Amino acid sequence: MRIGKGTGIALVASGTLLVSLVVAPAAVADFKTGRYAGTTSQGTAIGFTATELAAKRFSFRVILDCEDGTMREFTGEDAKAPIGPRGGFKAEFVGDGITSVVSGRLKHRKGSGTIETAGTLPGSGECSSSVDWSARKQQPAG
Repeated sequence: MRIGKGTGIALVASGTLLVSLVVAPAAVADFKTGRYAGTTSQGTAIGFTATELAAKRFSFRVILDCEDGTMREFTGEDAKAPIGPRGGFKAEFVGDGITSVVSGRLKHRKGSGTIETAGTLPGSGECSSSVDWSARKQQPAG
């Protein structure tokens, strides 16, 4: 059997691909599933449940600064977002002319991220808020 130059290259590429496939599972997110609770940089509460595949059952509140000088409250509830291979997620909440996006990352027993909220409210004009959040996995009741 004769091996040409092109065959050797193909074997190396195949070997590299095999190593990549074997190493890839090591990049799986390292976080604990369960209920997470914490606060935002505004001092308001945030909570959600993390499963192996998704962040869901969100509950949070942010205070919006509006162009007319008023401050308005936005509450986000429910929604579901897939959790990526590195523990990251992004959930979108839409309601009453406002869109809020919760982005975050889970690692071990902690989570952190941002909540970006913006939109137009009748009588208040453009309103927005950008806050950080952090949360910890809660111990099961019992």
